[in-house]
This record gives sequence, C-alpha cells and structure tokens, in this order.
Amino acid sequence: MHEEEIRMKVNQLRGWIETERRQNNDAIELEVEHCYLAEELQLRHARKIAHEEYLFKNPRVFEEN
Repeated sequence: MHEEEIRMKVNQLRGWIETERRQNNDAIELEVEHCYLAEELQLRHARKIAHEEYLFKNPRVFEEN
C-alpha cells in the first residue's frame, strides 16, 4: 500500500475511534488496526531516513565507471 493510502486510512481510523468513544462503544479492533498502520508509517519513515543517510555516506557506491 502506498504511504498516502496508509496516512488516509490512519486518519480515517482515528475519526472512527473518536466517534466510537463519544458513543461509549468499544473501539479495540479499530485501535489495533490504527496501531499497525501507524507503526508501518513510522517504519517506512525510519527506513527512508536510513537510506538517505547511507547514500550520503556512500556516494561512490552508485557512481558509474
């Protein structure tokens, strides 16, 4: 799934969770799904940062001869 799709789903779930809480309903399944998707976004962000740092520190790895 693309990052933008995940972000939209996280925001959608956050809204649904708040609605369920206001109605005093159980939102555990929504919260679990929200946690998994939010963690996926965090992992992707960390991976992107690590890759950028690697490329910065190793510029010659991808140079053509």
